[in-house]
Amino acid sequence: MKMRIILFVLAMLTCSFPSIANMTISGTRIIFPANENEVDVRTNNKGSQPALVQVWVDEDKLNSNLNNIKVPFILTPPIYRVEPGKGQSVRLIYNGMNLPQNRESVFWFNMLEIPPKVTEHVSQQRLDLAFRTRIKIFYRPSSISNSNSSMLKKNLKWQVVNTPKKGTGVKVTNPTPYYFSFDELTVESQGKKTELNVKMVSPFSSAIFYPIKKTISGEKITGIYYGLINDYGAVINSRLTLLPSGIYSEDAKK
Repeated sequence: MKMRIILFVLAMLTCSFPSIANMTISGTRIIFPANENEVDVRTNNKGSQPALVQVWVDEDKLNSNLNNIKVPFILTPPIYRVEPGKGQSVRLIYNGMNLPQNRESVFWFNMLEIPPKVTEHVSQQRLDLAFRTRIKIFYRPSSISNSNSSMLKKNLKWQVVNTPKKGTGVKVTNPTPYYFSFDELTVESQGKKTELNVKMVSPFSSAIFYPIKKTISGEKITGIYYGLINDYGAVINSRLTLLPSGIYSEDAKK
C-alpha cells in the first residue's frame, strides 16, 4: 500500500499543472428580488486562453445529478465559451416555482471552468483540472424589505452554551426572515481569544458554534467578536461585551 502511495506521489511530481482558475464571477453573492423576473450574473475570463464554461443552480449539493435538480431558476446560456480578457453575462431567470414568501430562500450558483483540450505541443503528462466556483443566491420575497445588515444584526440573540460532547460554544438565534452569513467569530475569555467555526444561520432558527482547534479557556466569555457579510459581500465587524446582567451587548465603539 505504501509503495502505491509513493508511486502516485512521484507521478504527480512529474506532471505539469495548469495555473489557477481563470474564470471569475462578479460579486460574492446574488440577491434575487421577487419583483424581478431575472437578474444578470457577469462572468469574466482573466486568463490568456479561451475558456469553456458550464453553469447551473443547485440546493447546496456538491454531487447533484444535473438532470434531477429541481430549482426555481433557469440559466441561459448554460454552456458558453469566453475569449481571453472578455466576459459573458448569464441570465438568471425565475421559473415560477413556489417559494416561501415570509422568509428568504437560498440556492447556489455553480460555474465549472472546463480546461482547454491538450494540443500536440503540450506535454501528455500534464494534469488538467476543472475548476468549480460557487456563490449563494438569495431569493428575497416582496413581503420583506431590503436587508440592512447594520440594523438587522441587532436582532440576533447571543448565548453561551455548554454540551457534554463539544464543551463550550456560542449559540446564535436569528428571529428575522433573513439569512446571516458570518466571516469570522472569535470569543475572549481571561484575556485569551479563541476562534470558532462559523456557518450561515437560517431565518427563524439558531446555530451553535464551537472552537476550531481547542476548547475555550476560562469560566466566562467576556467578549464576542464577529464579522457579518452584507448584500454587497462586505464584512461588517462588531464586538459584544458581557454586561453585569449576563446579557451580551454590542459596543458603541468597534
